[in-house]
Parts: sequence; C-alpha cells; structure tokens
Amino acid sequence: MPVIRTSVRLVTVPTLVFSKESRLVPGLKATDFRVSDNGLLQQVTLDTSSAPLSVAIAIQANQDVRQYLSFIAKTGSVIESLLLSESDEAAVIAYNEEVAVVKPFETGEVQSALRKIPATGRDAHMLDAGWRGLTLLGQRPARRARFLILIGQPMDSGSATSVLSLKEEADRDNATLFAITLPEYGRAFVSDNFSLQGLSSGTDRGGFKASVDLGKFISVLARSGKAEAGADPFSVLTAATGGTQFHIRKQKEFEEAISAIGVELRSAYQLSYLPSSNEAGYHTIKVTVNVPNARLFSRPGYWRGSE
Repeated sequence: MPVIRTSVRLVTVPTLVFSKESRLVPGLKATDFRVSDNGLLQQVTLDTSSAPLSVAIAIQANQDVRQYLSFIAKTGSVIESLLLSESDEAAVIAYNEEVAVVKPFETGEVQSALRKIPATGRDAHMLDAGWRGLTLLGQRPARRARFLILIGQPMDSGSATSVLSLKEEADRDNATLFAITLPEYGRAFVSDNFSLQGLSSGTDRGGFKASVDLGKFISVLARSGKAEAGADPFSVLTAATGGTQFHIRKQKEFEEAISAIGVELRSAYQLSYLPSSNEAGYHTIKVTVNVPNARLFSRPGYWRGSE
C-alpha cells in the first residue's frame, strides 16, 4: 500500500494584552479570546503552562560593527538572567561573509560565546544567519516556543536567502523574530547611564528605542507591528512574525532591549489553533479579547504553502 502523508498545521499566536491604563492583563482564559483566520472564527486553545523557550541569537560580526562587539560581549549575563530561565536554552550565531554557530543549543554558555566573536570581513549575511537560526530552532522539540533575535545593522549583503523565504520559514516553524538594531559605524555607543527623553533618531525607519516602561513599550509594539513600503529587513521580519524591533545607541539601551524582550516572551498568552482552511497563500489573523478598551499585540498572519 502507498504511504499517504498529510500535514496538520498548528498555528501559534502569542498575544500581549494591555489594559487602558497600560498594564498587562493577567488571568484570561481561552473563552476570553476570539481568533479569526481569513475571517473564519477558529477553535482556540490557550496553553496555561509556561512552555520552555528556545532562543537563537544571530549577531553581526564584520568590520562595520567592530566597535560594538565588546559591549555586546558584556551582556551575556544579562541575557542569561533576564531572558532565559533554567528550562530555557539559547544558541549563538555570528555572521559576516560566513555564518558560524558559536554556541549550539546543547552546550556552552551565552556569556563565554559572546566573548569569542571576532569582527572580520565586510559582508553581512544576515538573512543566511536568520535561516541558520531557524534551522536550529526547527530541530528543537515541538513543545518549545521558538524565537530568533537578530542583533546588527538592518541590512544584508551577500546572502543567498531572501527576505520572503525567511518569513515563510519562520511561519512554518511558528517562530517569532526580534531585532536589536546597532548604530551606523562611527556613531557613539557608550556604557554610561542615559535617559530616553531627548533622544531622537531621524534615520531610523522601523522600531523604537528600548524601554521597559510599559507605557512606552506599547508605543514600541504599535510601531513595530507595521512595516512601510521600502522598510529595512528588520522592520519587515519583525512586523510579519509579531516580534519587536529596538534601536539602541548605548549599552544600557541594549540591556533594556533584552529585558523588554523577556517581558514580551513571559507575558504573552500562548494561543493556538488548527486552521479550518487549507487554502494556500497568506492568511490574516485577527485577535480580539473580552476586556473593555484593551490593546492587543499579536502576529498579523502567516504564509501557508501548497500541500
């Protein structure tokens, strides 16, 4: 007898819910949410247990960012303390004209891995590094929530991977992409204390400065959920997968960006459903909640390939 294979696509929709007072809303149940897929109401499941996280971190490591790598290396303990719990795991990838796995999921420490990344070459195969990260995430157990964090300048030079193929791969793996954008080469990047007030960024095309203040964080989420025509790859990828982009200029902002990502990962409601339509193409997701004047942030949709 011939072997007949069929795929059952589980769509995950991490969703943040804020009250009108800009506070996170806890204690909601699956019956409080309504999720539609291409306009069709879906049967939603809410995972109330804390799924362990698998986080792939891809870091630009060419000459254009050589002055920033020493500051990034100092944040290894911040990543391990604010982003990862004992049940979570991380892999570290460095990219320039090559893509190298500096730390696999199974072994090593993030802090020591960051200290071993040298700055060499001129190209930045960011999209290829993202693909490698998604490949590693796709090999992790299905029960783990999957996230990819891109750290570098919002550009790519020399990759064989396209933005569209990376988006589609993230959809297939139910992975959410975050981006921490480094300044252009030559701009100041210092480790002193700072205030978000008064900082401006006229050249930033997507994302916002890092902040763990929930009121400001909502504005970051609102802008990161939209990618205008001609936007940089970071903006496109984070908007498409429901992630967030942060622009940083100082080491403290980098640490706050990591903290904000941790808040987002830990506070989101993990909704999922089996779509009632197998139609190929882009599927739009809409989430509403039974909380008056609430603000929601979730992935806008996903691509479904032909079977």
